[in-house]
Amino acid sequence: MRVGLAIGGSLREVAALAGRAEAAGLESVWLAELDHSAFVQAAAAICATSRIGVGTAVALAFPRSPTITAMTAWDLDEMSGDRFMLGLGPQVKRIMEARFSVRVEKPAPQMREYVQAVRTIWAANRGDSVVHEGETYKITMPTFHGQPRPERRDTPILLAAVGPVLSRVCGEVADGLLGHPLASPRYLREAVAPAIAVGLERSGRPGGACPITAMPMVSIGDDEVAARRAARLQIAFYATTPSYKPILALHDRAALPRDLRRAFVNGDTDRMADLIDDELLDAIAIAGRPDEAFDRLRAWEGVAERVVLGVPWYGMPADRQRDAIEAALNLGARCSGGN
Repeated sequence: MRVGLAIGGSLREVAALAGRAEAAGLESVWLAELDHSAFVQAAAAICATSRIGVGTAVALAFPRSPTITAMTAWDLDEMSGDRFMLGLGPQVKRIMEARFSVRVEKPAPQMREYVQAVRTIWAANRGDSVVHEGETYKITMPTFHGQPRPERRDTPILLAAVGPVLSRVCGEVADGLLGHPLASPRYLREAVAPAIAVGLERSGRPGGACPITAMPMVSIGDDEVAARRAARLQIAFYATTPSYKPILALHDRAALPRDLRRAFVNGDTDRMADLIDDELLDAIAIAGRPDEAFDRLRAWEGVAERVVLGVPWYGMPADRQRDAIEAALNLGARCSGGN
């Protein structure tokens, strides 16, 4: 099982963390798209390293045209020497509309077509005579130059997925699935992996064509109570979103979002954290003392090809988040046999 690290902060901090992760022997670093462009952060990480994989987890697909995404991914792949991995996600409907002014009615079919369109553009840039004409995207001039680049590879595409529909799409068209931090090993094994298998069968692809990258939440430190509370609060924040109800239902917590949303609307973060009991916390997160974390990480073996260690961020001051990333980096170094 390969081990990566989710990193963030200023571009200077991203570059420094990527360099340290590479020196520590980790397999990859991954950049999210919250307040900064995932692609610009990826460029900073690439420029600070020479061997480690660099991926987006995730870059938002639908606010960008497939052509822009295809060009950007190939630029980053060239810059990195074929180390870049394009992680794409649909984001939830409310944020798509409220933040990006983008309406998406059928995210799973649109994501399938988006990936197909990106690959069409790459094929055209290699010299193939192809166009993409789908329901959402019609790209009849996929390239703008006459000099083909036949040596260029398709950058690996990983899709973020939670439910069975998008997991099936991953199996049909993606090079991997990015799990959500709320997704427990049990959920990945019982709900996500079977859906991927259906997608692989539908598309006639081999069984190992779409491995899972899990993104376990890691919140460890000498103050065990504080570390566990940070993870509780992050789980509580995620669980207010309807998209993640299947995960909670699998763990017999289907009624939890109602109380969490009430506490969230009231700004009662203490109540939000208190609603996440120890059993649910330990099913989803690696939270508590650092000396227990290595053994806890083994729960993802067998279900995930790669784990990307991420840390809580909701309600966390910047200095505490930096400490959390530091602790996760140390765990990743231990798992990878680095310093």
